Amino acid sequence: MDMEKEEDKIELRSEEFQEVLGTVPPWILQWGITFLAIVVVILLIGSAMFKYPDVISAQVTITGTTPPASVVAHASGKIKELYVKDNQEVKSGDYLAVIDNTANTNDVRLLKESLRAFSAISTGGDPEKNTSGLQHTNHLNKELQLGNIQSIYSQYYTAHFQYNEYKRLLYYPQKLEITKQRIAQYEKQYENLQKQYKLIEEQAQLQENQYQRDVRLNEKGIVSDEELEQSRSQYLQSELTLESMQAAINSMGIQIEQLKETLLDTRQQDTETLNDLDTRLRTLATQLEVAIEEWEMSFVLKSPIDGKVTFTSFWSENQVVTAGYEVFSVVSSLSPSSSYFIFGKALLPIARSGKVKIGQKVNIRLENFPENEFGILQGQVKNISLVPISAGQAAAENGAAYYTIDIILPDRLTTTYKKELPYLPHMQGRADIITEDISLLERFFLPMKRILSESL
Repeated sequence: MDMEKEEDKIELRSEEFQEVLGTVPPWILQWGITFLAIVVVILLIGSAMFKYPDVISAQVTITGTTPPASVVAHASGKIKELYVKDNQEVKSGDYLAVIDNTANTNDVRLLKESLRAFSAISTGGDPEKNTSGLQHTNHLNKELQLGNIQSIYSQYYTAHFQYNEYKRLLYYPQKLEITKQRIAQYEKQYENLQKQYKLIEEQAQLQENQYQRDVRLNEKGIVSDEELEQSRSQYLQSELTLESMQAAINSMGIQIEQLKETLLDTRQQDTETLNDLDTRLRTLATQLEVAIEEWEMSFVLKSPIDGKVTFTSFWSENQVVTAGYEVFSVVSSLSPSSSYFIFGKALLPIARSGKVKIGQKVNIRLENFPENEFGILQGQVKNISLVPISAGQAAAENGAAYYTIDIILPDRLTTTYKKELPYLPHMQGRADIITEDISLLERFFLPMKRILSESL
């Protein structure tokens, strides 16, 4: 047995047997290489065909065409009067609150309405035809409590009183009427004098004829010299009367012209005086309007837009506000007919910002509404700012600069889960901007391409 085993070992170690055992069959090698080649080709084709986009994230704020307006105090002091409640609908220009000051708010508002009516009625045109715009302020009280507006109001009140007194007394109009009456009387006397002049002229002509006859009769000795002298005296007297009448007519004509000149002067004085009073009154009214606006700017908190007022840190009278701090916010009412009333404002970091283009798709994930429960908003890049803004302007944490991007929301606040989200001012979130697709193969060769381009 031992001898047989020894012979087998010798046979296994023989050179011919080892050659047979170490040779791979050709068909196995051929099919293996083919299989590996097919796998490599499939991987290359798959990596070239499979593409996925880059995603660039940016901080986004959802806002509206008319963003919420902040009502900021311009003076420090207690809230003297509060006119609205939280979430109350307000119109642009409505009084929200008044900060404590020396003026009576009702008096100021009454005066403001009076000035508005005055401007609406009496603006432009002839002052003589616009007196109704001034007469409506006859009810004005000199004792109105207007604080720092009091001085200019006193001047306005005085100017208004002088204007109305001028219109009431009618000094120049009465003087004009008297002058017109005197002119009419003088013109009538002038006509009578002219009639008398014609009669005297005719009488003087007759007296002259009689004197000529007496001269001829005197030459014939029929009329004595004494009678001739008497006839001449009567003739000269008639001529003198005629001259006197002509002088009276001329004098009357001069007086009429003087009265007409006086009439023109009086009318001019009336117009100038009325214009002066009217101009002064309008100037003071304008100054008073400016003073009221300055008072409102300092002490009145007004709604800048239509919408709902929202209380922030202040909600009742006697609370102390500080100048420069926000007291209220007014949220604009949404317009259902406006397709892009709501939009996103994103801050895009400079890094990789060149890949972002207008029209690219954007997925927005809001912090207020978890995406697993509510879904996400979808939008498109509408506009990209040409220059970046500094970190101070963007209030960024890392001190970098950012481009601002406008994102339109075609479906407004309807999410991918078909849920309509309520509009909340300044909703924060993350915007994922979907850039162009790049294949796996391109991504593999991009670093090599960069290395080769840098080495050349």
